[in-house]
Amino acid sequence: MPESHYVVLGVVVLVLLAGCAGSPTGDNNAATNDSTSADSSAQISGLQVGGQSGEVVVSFNRTVSSVTILLTDRNQTTIDSQSVEEPRNQTQLALPNRSGNYTVLLKQTDTVLDSQTLTLATPSPLVNMTPVWDGNTLTNLSVDITNDGDVNTNASVFVYHLQEAVANSSSRTVSSGETTSLDLGDGGDVYRTNASGEITLRVVVKTTESVVEREIATTVPPGEIEIISLSPDWEENSLESVDYTLSNVDNTSATGRITITASDDTILTGINHTLQGGVNKTFSYDASYESVFPDTTTNLTVEYNGTTVSESVTNDTYSDGGGGGGY
Repeated sequence: MPESHYVVLGVVVLVLLAGCAGSPTGDNNAATNDSTSADSSAQISGLQVGGQSGEVVVSFNRTVSSVTILLTDRNQTTIDSQSVEEPRNQTQLALPNRSGNYTVLLKQTDTVLDSQTLTLATPSPLVNMTPVWDGNTLTNLSVDITNDGDVNTNASVFVYHLQEAVANSSSRTVSSGETTSLDLGDGGDVYRTNASGEITLRVVVKTTESVVEREIATTVPPGEIEIISLSPDWEENSLESVDYTLSNVDNTSATGRITITASDDTILTGINHTLQGGVNKTFSYDASYESVFPDTTTNLTVEYNGTTVSESVTNDTYSDGGGGGGY
């Protein structure tokens, strides 16, 4: 064969060999992609908090085995961990009973395959109250407390009139998502007042993390005033004084506006007397009144809460000079 033919044949063989070798990096890229796909499948697919059981349920890819699931706090301190040798869908980790941000880690040996942030919300109790009033007495107070946070809390109830604590409950644990009812008054009345008018009480719900305040109010009707006696002191036509006794026959206070007249002449008006429930009290007024009528009627009027009570006494204010006698 001529020498030129040998040269052409050698070039063809080199070209064919280069074509059969292909790209030198193609297979390496394919292997890298397969490895990335396997790692990406090892992921946490869901976190579910069970507040009453104090657990977080971690869901992750079923095909992963020989891994560790960890729960850590913001200082990277491990709170709980579980080793998983066989593929599974869920693992339970114990939760701390305190709010805050936590991290759930999926690790294989020292490699972190995936991590998720878990936030436990602070309890912010929802409060609903049902007061039961009987006149001037709060006979019962039912307080429903709902824990809408992710951790358990302790709750107690205090009732205040102005700055004075008048009743309180014992402390009760309220689990996450649970509603607890505290009844004040099971052992007796919650609060009794001798005052009348609008009565406002402050209800304070204290939990481990917060304080919630509410108000309850009622209007207590005033007591009932009666005139027990009316005693004008006459010296002929001169009214020296007037004594009168008032009684509050109810169990709440009452205030009466006093008016005294004699023969339609007003001798006293605009005086207020306040009587506590169940109290009788005698008052005296120095009248210094002169009457020109032979018979003079002294009238006492007490006005309270739109009600008027009155009492009258008629006296012979002039002496006829009769009678007499001797020894």
